[in-house]
Amino acid sequence: MDWKEKFHIVISSDEINDEIEADFYLKDAGAKNDFLEKIKLEYPFVTDDYINFLRMTDGADIAQCRFLETNNFDNFASQYGQTYSNKTWMPFGFEAGGDPLLLHFSGKVAMGDGKANHENVVFLANNFSDFLNNVLMGPKYASIFRIKEDNFSEFYQNELEDDPWLAFLVKRNWVEIKKQ
Repeated sequence: MDWKEKFHIVISSDEINDEIEADFYLKDAGAKNDFLEKIKLEYPFVTDDYINFLRMTDGADIAQCRFLETNNFDNFASQYGQTYSNKTWMPFGFEAGGDPLLLHFSGKVAMGDGKANHENVVFLANNFSDFLNNVLMGPKYASIFRIKEDNFSEFYQNELEDDPWLAFLVKRNWVEIKKQ
């Protein structure tokens, strides 16, 4: 199942409540073509899956991550561009603690360490689709909290009761909690 199918399931689920909506919000309209062309010119390494995401929604909040909108992209990108070179990185959002979400020129997705430390990045996914499908809505969800993979199940067991988004992912079998 890919991220578009998962989006559809979340949007059409009758289990969605206010707590889950706080972890899954997509703007109704996608980004305009002029913005998409600008992104492609400024970041020639931008991937088609990210562009397709922008065509679907111009801004989103998914699982503790906020995706930039057309109206705040330039300001955010220029702030983080001082730390993360736009020849190598494209900031596309940030996680709940304020650390930037970055698309690397290789196509991989990483999480930076604030505005000051360009050397301390954590690669989260091999591509943007993998980031949506397997990190924000799948088995690698704990990685956005900088949890090492060996500790995912322990993290999930500890957080399940307090994290409605995680509970939704577990109920859908998108995240599995292994018994220890």
